[in-house]
Amino acid sequence: MAVNTDTNVLPFPWDKMRLPETVKPQHYDLLIHPNLTSLTFTGVVQMLIQVEQDTRAIILHSKNLQISKAQLLESRHHRDLQISEFEANEQIALFADGFTFEKGNHLVHLEFYANLSDSYHGFYKGRYTTNSGEVRMLASTQFEATHARAAFPCFDEPAFKANFTIRVRRESRHISISNMPKLRTVELADGLLEDQFDTTVKMSTYLVAFIICDFHSISKKSQHGISVYTVPEKISQAEYALNTAVTLLDFYDEYFDIPYPLPKHDLAAIPDFQSGAMENWGLSTYRESGLLFDSEKSSSSDKLGITKVIAHELAHQWFGNLVTMQWWNDLWLNEGFAKFMEYVSVNITHPELQVDDYFLEKCFTAMSVDSLSSSHPISTPVENPAEISEMFDDVSYRKGACILNMLRDFLTPEAFKYGLIDYLKRHSYQNTVNAHLWESLTNICTSDGLDSGRLKLDGFCSKKRAESPASKWFMEDSVDVGAIMDTWTLQEGFPLVTVEVRGQEVILKQERYLTNSSTSSFLWQVPLTYITSHSSAVQRFLLKSEKDVLYLSEKVEWIKFNVDLRGYYIVHYESGGWDALISQLQQDHTVFSSNDRASLIHDIFQLVSIEKVPLDKALNLSLYLSKESAIMPVTQGFSELVPLYKLMEKRNMEELENQLKSHLVKLFKNLIDRQRWSDDGSVSERMLRNYLLLFACVRRYPSCISTATELFQKWKESDGKMLLPTDVSLVVYTEGARTDEGWDFLLEKYKRSTSPSEKWMIKAALSYTPLTHKLQWLLEKSIEGEVMKTQDLPSLVVTVSKNPKGFKLAWEFLKTNWAKLVKKFDLGSSAISRMTVGVTDQYSTREMLDEVQTFFSSLAQDQGSGLRSIQQALEKIQQNILWMDRNVPLLKSWLDSQSMIES
Repeated sequence: MAVNTDTNVLPFPWDKMRLPETVKPQHYDLLIHPNLTSLTFTGVVQMLIQVEQDTRAIILHSKNLQISKAQLLESRHHRDLQISEFEANEQIALFADGFTFEKGNHLVHLEFYANLSDSYHGFYKGRYTTNSGEVRMLASTQFEATHARAAFPCFDEPAFKANFTIRVRRESRHISISNMPKLRTVELADGLLEDQFDTTVKMSTYLVAFIICDFHSISKKSQHGISVYTVPEKISQAEYALNTAVTLLDFYDEYFDIPYPLPKHDLAAIPDFQSGAMENWGLSTYRESGLLFDSEKSSSSDKLGITKVIAHELAHQWFGNLVTMQWWNDLWLNEGFAKFMEYVSVNITHPELQVDDYFLEKCFTAMSVDSLSSSHPISTPVENPAEISEMFDDVSYRKGACILNMLRDFLTPEAFKYGLIDYLKRHSYQNTVNAHLWESLTNICTSDGLDSGRLKLDGFCSKKRAESPASKWFMEDSVDVGAIMDTWTLQEGFPLVTVEVRGQEVILKQERYLTNSSTSSFLWQVPLTYITSHSSAVQRFLLKSEKDVLYLSEKVEWIKFNVDLRGYYIVHYESGGWDALISQLQQDHTVFSSNDRASLIHDIFQLVSIEKVPLDKALNLSLYLSKESAIMPVTQGFSELVPLYKLMEKRNMEELENQLKSHLVKLFKNLIDRQRWSDDGSVSERMLRNYLLLFACVRRYPSCISTATELFQKWKESDGKMLLPTDVSLVVYTEGARTDEGWDFLLEKYKRSTSPSEKWMIKAALSYTPLTHKLQWLLEKSIEGEVMKTQDLPSLVVTVSKNPKGFKLAWEFLKTNWAKLVKKFDLGSSAISRMTVGVTDQYSTREMLDEVQTFFSSLAQDQGSGLRSIQQALEKIQQNILWMDRNVPLLKSWLDSQSMIES
């Protein structure tokens, strides 16, 4: 039967982006049959729906699907349904002339077909090449946020939870995997096989997954059955992920006091995959580089990254999958939590990875976006798919994690944990909004018994009220978590807290930190922490108003707020406050923790941007770095100082640029000279080694160049068989990629490598080359996707744009290929915003501002003219222009005076 899908017959019966709430899916019976030769698929879905009030039409989602049959299955006969499609909203309406869907349950049957998608979302095709050069196809899914509707007609919003019974038809040379264990495989008449999977728990459409491929797997049974799937030739690199997943899933089981609800969890490494990973319930999917660890080729930072990404996706099995946000405006309830839990879990399960060393960098990254007028509240209204995609940003993930960390410190880790458990138990298999979380965290001891037995056992709630977690802050009867946290989630930005010490009085003032000169009336409830020159015991104070005064028990030389960066705010020390801290850093920097040292460096440079502190004072503070050896302060020093010369590389300022570069080499010379070209030391020491040696070689530091050149020659002579220390491989490759011959040799090794870690390092080295023609070739090949995978294009374009020989190429490439990129990566995706901001954020001239503005304003709405990332890019360039106008003369005279002192 041909279905009438003529959109012009009648006006579409529904005019909103969101579906009506009066029809709810209960169960989907879904059959999917992909053809990996024709790269198409067919499907049948039977939906049991509950109609809550009589309606003439059922409205649901469908995108790019041809529907060949639509019926209502009634007890006595099957009623044919007509279909009307509203493409702009990705919706269809099912109806029959003169017929009303009455209140109650109905069974709807739809048959459909479509092409496998060319993008990285929906039900899309993937490919990989075997060592012998054979190209093999696979098909896999990526439905978050709004792409399940491109694989089967459905109610594609997170609150429409239902059960799914999935069947997949395939050829015998393939296997299929899905969210649930396979119950049986049935042989069909035409030689095809049908895998039938167990019915899922109640869940949202964006978590459904199925993969048809020829992967191999390894498994382990702990409390749960866990398997890792990869292409056959890489299965030997799956063991680390398998062991890590077992450890982490067991950890979360215990931490959340809720058993993982499914019989199994599979982790699959997908050759073509755009985002980092996806938490599909029971079948999480990853980039190969996010899951596969090669003990001979992978570095310590690879191990840290893989562990964190697995921790993130497994945390989602509770936060996101079991309890899901009501709508995408509260995406941070999923993502902020998973990002935060990466640190909580890995800190306990893998202490040797020293994961705490890297948390504050997340907060600094979030602040750099959140300090712009174009930022958005963590919880922000969104309607259409592009707006929803744009929510997957540093504010939802990183700021979300940072404010949770601040709240955990405020309530104490144990109280916070019990609040989380209450939240998860109370809302299992349901959907939530912000307020539900705050309720659980406020009523930790007065909850209706869900967990009070356990709390009482721990003696947590029986302590006298005066000793409750809140009393550390102020002596009121109760803490209103909601009132505090609304100031952090419902308004954008973060506070700048100004501190002035007068004797034993500390005068406090808060305002929004904004990089442009606009003003804001926002106020926050800020949980302040501080230490002083007389006491390293952490003191606490809740700042609720614009101004307040805090009293010290004695006079002090200095005071340092935001201990270990537990809070999401910046601090300015007035009237000599900075001078006292700077002199303490110069006398003995170890009085402060390494996180405190990193946050002092961060804060003072942010204050230069808003003219609260002169540049020379910030540069004077950074001089103590010549004695520093901890990873976070050193890398934070680089993060503040390197961008200054990166701005100059894109203008004609060679003299000043070189002066600053040689100052930095001198500043870190002792630390660079102490680095060994080996793999020994702690994870942080090893990551710092890679960072420093790469900097030294790129800055042409003689001893670094000679060692790297010698190692590259030996490696090349061994035809790449010699094992380099993994922590310095990138440095050696980067040195080798400076010549045509070396670059070509590396490319050959890239093509042949089966280690994602090694490929990543070689690709980075190829993109650091000063050879412009090679950079152009890389960009062109990445969009073709044969030699270089297109999934890596966003990071490649940004890397080339940071290369002094490549920034013009990257900008031209972005403009020329914009339409292709938007089609491939999706409007509003983090890939598009990373490229938009990443390629332009080191420009600092009015000419470039005009050029960037002209290009983006010429785009149509459906090509992205309204994207938030474009506003961020323009604001960043304006910020750079202002910074350079104000500070170049100061920088010049400060560097001159430094070289006088040194000589």
